[in-house]
Amino acid sequence: MRKLIVKGKEITAVKYLPGESVPEQNAAKELAAYLGKIAGITADGEFPVVLKAADDITKDGFRIQAGDDGITILGGGGSGVLHGVYEFLEHYAGVRFFTPTLETYGNGDIVVDADYAFTPVFEYRQSDWQCGNDIMWSLKNGINNRPIPEEWGGYIRYGAFVHTMQRFTGIPQHEQPCLSDPKVLEQVIAGVRDILAKDPGCTIVSVSQNDCQNYCKCEKCAAVDAEEGSHMGTLLRFVNAVADNIKEDYPHVIIDTLAYQYTRNVPKITKPRENVCIRLCSIECCFCHPLDDITCDQNYRFYKDIVDWNRICDRIYIWDYVTDFAHYVPTFPNFGVLRENMQFFAKHHVRGMYPEGAHNAPVSGEFAELRAYLLARLMWDPYMSSVKYHKYMDEFLAAYYGEGWRYIRAYIDLMGSFTQERHMGIFEKPFNYLDESKVAAMETVLDSLWDKAEEMAGDRLDYVQRSRIQWRHLKLELHPDAEEGRKLYDECIARNIKWNEWRVIDPDKVNFGLKPSVWADASMWQM
Repeated sequence: MRKLIVKGKEITAVKYLPGESVPEQNAAKELAAYLGKIAGITADGEFPVVLKAADDITKDGFRIQAGDDGITILGGGGSGVLHGVYEFLEHYAGVRFFTPTLETYGNGDIVVDADYAFTPVFEYRQSDWQCGNDIMWSLKNGINNRPIPEEWGGYIRYGAFVHTMQRFTGIPQHEQPCLSDPKVLEQVIAGVRDILAKDPGCTIVSVSQNDCQNYCKCEKCAAVDAEEGSHMGTLLRFVNAVADNIKEDYPHVIIDTLAYQYTRNVPKITKPRENVCIRLCSIECCFCHPLDDITCDQNYRFYKDIVDWNRICDRIYIWDYVTDFAHYVPTFPNFGVLRENMQFFAKHHVRGMYPEGAHNAPVSGEFAELRAYLLARLMWDPYMSSVKYHKYMDEFLAAYYGEGWRYIRAYIDLMGSFTQERHMGIFEKPFNYLDESKVAAMETVLDSLWDKAEEMAGDRLDYVQRSRIQWRHLKLELHPDAEEGRKLYDECIARNIKWNEWRVIDPDKVNFGLKPSVWADASMWQM
């Protein structure tokens, strides 16, 4: 059994002293459960462990103080105390919360020999990966967009989340309303006020364009956009008007809008109101290269936009993209830029993050589970070192895939090397960003990596075989085969692995003898 050593003194029993709130009491119960499980610490001792909220700590932040006379975990509200408990377990005990069903508890003594304080960089941390769609996993990893009950610290609640013009005006998603029409403004204001009246706990409402580029080209809208030098001109003036209308009655509410595709560029004249949030979207970027790589044309334009928005806006949220939405299954080797990009956002004063993933896929035939975990840790601590980032990756791989995990790590590294001197968008066929000749030349080696991972997987064999589906997909890209193609399709169906974001494959319309990347072309849109 592991020992708890506090300032050189072994502690075998403690006395938990939580504050009066339910989140503080739950924090004490969680710490007691974990310390009991991993170190046999009982709650019938005299050594005090105090868990309480503190007014001088920012929400979600915490401060852990240890001495001969006890341990104190102070937090910014109840959520901060809970985060303090989970980070105590992470920092001192080596506990890891990898997936909703997989945790590890570290090794060696739990040595509390120095104080530890932390305040998250991002106030809003959103995850939509279905493989991490669990309230307690989200809480333990610092995610605060999922519906976490108040007794567990609560969450940041959107009253309406993006692409909301259809909701407010009835204009369908393939069209945009006229933002110069006062009746449209009245409709949207009424819709926002209705949301806020019905949901007093809501703190942010999105007033943002529908998901298309059919912006209004009427004389009035065109004149504003010309004056502003950006199609964001009409949208931001409209959003500011909504924000002005609700400010007095709802001073705690933020109106959020998208800087997305045709509205990404900063307007020349209009600035966001103090109660407006700009959610900048990286949809056109390259994810082979870090976003601050100004030698990459796709990323330089985004780099310029975030610098420009920083000049006029104090609340920027990001909608980032971290998978291939047209092809969920084949390998998407972006692990080399995840840390760098999250640091890029933090350095540019971003306050909220949403790295969009495979939101409709319960499980993955690729590495969605790993990516969901790493992104959660990066949103919590974007300034982590490269050493820490890769340590998290290796720890996850070892726990998730078993003794042969190093072969899977070698596969990840090799696939990353095959994207050199290329660009990688989020709607690409795999050999648009992977060098096909290099993959083909290494086919035997890549096969052997998965073979060895399977041989050593033990009780993790099913996880290894499921993740190997990504390599089977790529092999069929190299060597199309109808029989093997149908087997791949059938296994994806059996495992509930989604093919992409929008379409389901109709096997009656697909020629499985073709490359898998074209199967969805003959299939139907999801409803």
